[in-house]
Amino acid sequence: MKRRLPLLITAAVLAIVLPATSATADPRDDKSKVDDRVKELQQEFEGLDEELARVIAERDEAQKALPDAEEASRQADDALAEAIQKDEDLAARLTSAENAQTDLKDQIKSGAEEIDKHRTQAARIGRQAYQNSGITSDLAMLLQMAQGTSADGGIGRVDSAVRSQQRTIDDLSEQRALNQNNEERLSGVTDEISGLKDEAAEAVIAKEAAQADAKKKADDLNNLISTKDAAEKTISDNKDKTEKQLEDERAEQDRLAKKVRDWEKEQEKKGNFVYGDGVLANPAKGFPITSQFGYRIHPITGNRKLHTGTDFGVPCGTPIRAAGDGIVVSAGWAGGYGNRVVISHGKIKGKSIASTYNHNTSVKVRDGQKVKKGDVISISGTTGASTGCHLHFEIMESGDYVNAMPFIS
Repeated sequence: MKRRLPLLITAAVLAIVLPATSATADPRDDKSKVDDRVKELQQEFEGLDEELARVIAERDEAQKALPDAEEASRQADDALAEAIQKDEDLAARLTSAENAQTDLKDQIKSGAEEIDKHRTQAARIGRQAYQNSGITSDLAMLLQMAQGTSADGGIGRVDSAVRSQQRTIDDLSEQRALNQNNEERLSGVTDEISGLKDEAAEAVIAKEAAQADAKKKADDLNNLISTKDAAEKTISDNKDKTEKQLEDERAEQDRLAKKVRDWEKEQEKKGNFVYGDGVLANPAKGFPITSQFGYRIHPITGNRKLHTGTDFGVPCGTPIRAAGDGIVVSAGWAGGYGNRVVISHGKIKGKSIASTYNHNTSVKVRDGQKVKKGDVISISGTTGASTGCHLHFEIMESGDYVNAMPFIS
């Protein structure tokens, strides 16, 4: 009898049939990644609302996860199709085997009837021989039949009787052999049916698991798409508002830059624009840079935006020191810049240089005050369009915002 693997292997079967499932695809469930991205966005784009930053982070995570989710869904669908096909194949094989079993049973039953018929016929010949001769042996029956009215007639009857009995015996033997063969085939088919039923049970479990996995993968994919679509709608809804805010910010930057240029020209006319030695130091030495100077694509408007300064991860309440000798151009509230200090350092290589210190909790200097390199000019904070404690440090070269690092590195 053919042995079948027990249903205990179902787990192993499923491990082969189904791909390994990953953690949920919903980016909101991976909170640490989203939180980190929110911080990065708010560092890169000062003034970006935390809720909007989170929407953008979730959209970005969804977009990154989409290819893997699509592939996982496709693999799950393929596994389901394979499981369904196997289930259908086994059902067809089982039906075929059960039909063969029925046919064999019918053939065995018919063969048994033939055997009974041949047995009856053989018994009838024996009874006739006994009645005609009074003796029971086949040889006596043949001798009795040979003593007829004529030798030819007697021998003929003997020959006919012998042939008839031999045919009956041959038919009986052949039918018994055929039935024995059918019995053996029936036993094999019965074993096959038992095995197929075990396989079919495993296939049903595998198919149901594949259906559940395919649904989960499809749900994961749909969740990602929904998250991305909802985030994109929120971003789109805030585009006009954000563009207005950025326009106001640029106008403020331009206004402050013009103020510095005008002040420098006035000082130069008066002959006062000579203060400072042109050597600058890092105003936040020992603190990490959290956002570099440069252009980047704004995640809401899709337009290029210049980050005019270098951000340092300075905790709130930290004393901020002047990068170099100079004169305070302005000190106080400056809209999105919060509490701001601007210091003119005179000319370096023929160009007027000024430094700015932004988002302070408070300022410690006043307009027109002379300062020396290293003097405390403010206390760091997160005022204005700021989303966390830091120093936004800028260098203005002839009134234009430039990368500060070459001046203080």
